[in-house]
Amino acid sequence: MAYDVHIVRTDDWLDAAKDPVTKQDVDELIASDPDLAWSTEDWVDMRDGRGKKVTRYFMILWKGQPCFWWYRDQIKCAGPSEEQVGKMVEMAATLTANVLGDDGEAYRPATWRAMYRGELRE
Repeated sequence: MAYDVHIVRTDDWLDAAKDPVTKQDVDELIASDPDLAWSTEDWVDMRDGRGKKVTRYFMILWKGQPCFWWYRDQIKCAGPSEEQVGKMVEMAATLTANVLGDDGEAYRPATWRAMYRGELRE
């Protein structure tokens, strides 16, 4: 299972629904950044909590590559590279959001690189 990093507007990524990053937010982010685009070929199909309805969530391309995906209330990246985490920090600043790992570690603008490299612990 991959380790995910999340762009959310809450202090815990599990609470993202309380203050969601909406599709409209992501549409505006993509429109403002020439390196980002919605993919038309890469997606993730997810079932709702009851397992009945399937929703298709398209990937977000960065520099032409599928790197991120918007899922309900957040932007996610599975097993991101250092460069991808840096881009997520930049995206989060535009969205007035946080970048958090699955274990709750925060990737902040001034310290994200040290956090990613394991040189800094919260």
